[in-house]
Amino acid sequence: MSHQLAARIAGLLFLISTSSYMYADSILSPLLRLPDFLMQAAQHDSTLALAALLEFINCAAVVGISILVYPIIKQYSERVAIGYIAGRVIEAAMLISGAVILMTLVTMGEKLAVSSVVNSEQIYIMGSGLKAERYFSFLMGMIALAIAGFLLNVTLFKYRLIPRSLSALGLLGYVMLLLKVLFDFFDVSMGGSWMYMPGALFELLLPLWLIFKGFDLRQQPTTAV
Repeated sequence: MSHQLAARIAGLLFLISTSSYMYADSILSPLLRLPDFLMQAAQHDSTLALAALLEFINCAAVVGISILVYPIIKQYSERVAIGYIAGRVIEAAMLISGAVILMTLVTMGEKLAVSSVVNSEQIYIMGSGLKAERYFSFLMGMIALAIAGFLLNVTLFKYRLIPRSLSALGLLGYVMLLLKVLFDFFDVSMGGSWMYMPGALFELLLPLWLIFKGFDLRQQPTTAV
């Protein structure tokens, strides 16, 4: 497979990853924010199954992206290439655990519907714990993504593999993503959802550039580090 074909497929996978996860989040958030989220999970089991499938597709796509760009980035920095794969595998592992939790919540909701009052309270407590675990798995996945994405964009910027304005946007986006996730992880009330925007814009523009232009491989390093 040529490097440019790999870049175009990676761009397509970026779009699949972003769209699948965003759609899954859009159908999940209204349900999981409700006080009776376990009952809602049982009543909307097909919705949660679809969301879990979409999150699995997202996880497969992000790992695929890292595998496709590995031989390209390796020419410039083997450590960054390996680090990018590692970061995206960690991200996928964290997010796939969240997808599994969705189906566990469905089962717990079904048990809740036929449980006694005492058992219902225990099930709700366990369900709340699983929902919190899903949230913190997401945060850990985003930390891995932010670090891996930042390192990748350092290489893209240094060797002008894409326009420097685009890689600079990526650097800004992943730094802000990392800060936002750390604020949320330590429950610090700073920033807001707008901190996701630079990274989201980058992950929309980058795949379009890769699909239509690919990487600019004219500048070759003397040695890969």
